[in-house]
Amino acid sequence: MSRLGCRSLSWILVSLLWVGCSGSVSTVPSQPLVSPAPPIVAGRGTLAVINVADAAAKRVWIFPPHSDKFSREIIFHGSQFQPNSLAFDRRGSIYIGVNDTSSNGAYRVLEVNLRDFKVAREIDGLRQWDRGSVGIDDQNNLYVATKAFIGGDIKIFRPNRETRPYIEIKDPLEPSKMLVGRDALWVGYTGAAGILNALTRYRLRSTDQTWVQSTGSDRSAALAANPDDSLLAVVLSLSQKNVVDVFDPKSRKRARILEGFGRMTSDESGNLYIAERPDRVHVCSFSSCTRSFETPHTWSPLAVAVSPLDGMLYVTTGGKPSVEVYDPRTGKLVMRIAQKGFEPTALAIEP
Repeated sequence: MSRLGCRSLSWILVSLLWVGCSGSVSTVPSQPLVSPAPPIVAGRGTLAVINVADAAAKRVWIFPPHSDKFSREIIFHGSQFQPNSLAFDRRGSIYIGVNDTSSNGAYRVLEVNLRDFKVAREIDGLRQWDRGSVGIDDQNNLYVATKAFIGGDIKIFRPNRETRPYIEIKDPLEPSKMLVGRDALWVGYTGAAGILNALTRYRLRSTDQTWVQSTGSDRSAALAANPDDSLLAVVLSLSQKNVVDVFDPKSRKRARILEGFGRMTSDESGNLYIAERPDRVHVCSFSSCTRSFETPHTWSPLAVAVSPLDGMLYVTTGGKPSVEVYDPRTGKLVMRIAQKGFEPTALAIEP
């Protein structure tokens, strides 16, 4: 391991394992935050949540499928480390984007093997940025949205532990939102002074841009695509209000399906779910919103995701910090994950 890797890995405590500069792993006495904790079960439906309750030691908690008790944690020691993005691949790893806000900080990406909870790869030296993010495609390639000296990049890394990208998409605008779909990469760009915003689509694993749409001063706050990547739903932050618009790159048409601000996701059947504060989830298609249901505990939705196991909708909330799990077909709350020392900000579910 390089000296750079030695220094950068020293601030990470992975569950009950400490990764040292020699690359070896040794155990430390258990300090569980909940008791009893179930054994780790990684696989489809595993939940990961960023927990920022402790400013000096932020955590990523790993929950087995259908469990309300975390079984492992990844700890980032130091108030300067801000984990902000999560993604699972399809071979048993989780990727964590971390912004280092110190004077010489950078944006880093950590790959952790969920089978043994060893650090498999660390990508370091990216430009410091609180809007950096990570994503994974169906061939386990890693996408990292980063800041550049001018504008920003999408860096694409092979799934072979390399720490240098093999493809870089460069743009004079900043990639503030990124969505890796089944067949396309979607990016919401922010321009200078917030007046040159745009949406784009690229072929996966390529710099080939297949669509671009200016949104002027309207800034994209969330993205969701339908299963064949032919339509893009966007939560747009306007000067006077917030809306959800659907873009059709082929026809160049744009349709408004909802007025209101929310966090958004879609499922494999083409359903859209928009969690709007303070207490409602809208169930939509990519042409209209047909119904909604109340979420009485949800004060401020921060992130949403759909489980591939059973289609349940996971909503990360502030105000009363928790992760709430709803059956979107009935609107019924089926599980609420609320634990002492829990302040979740982002989540991901293993596909």
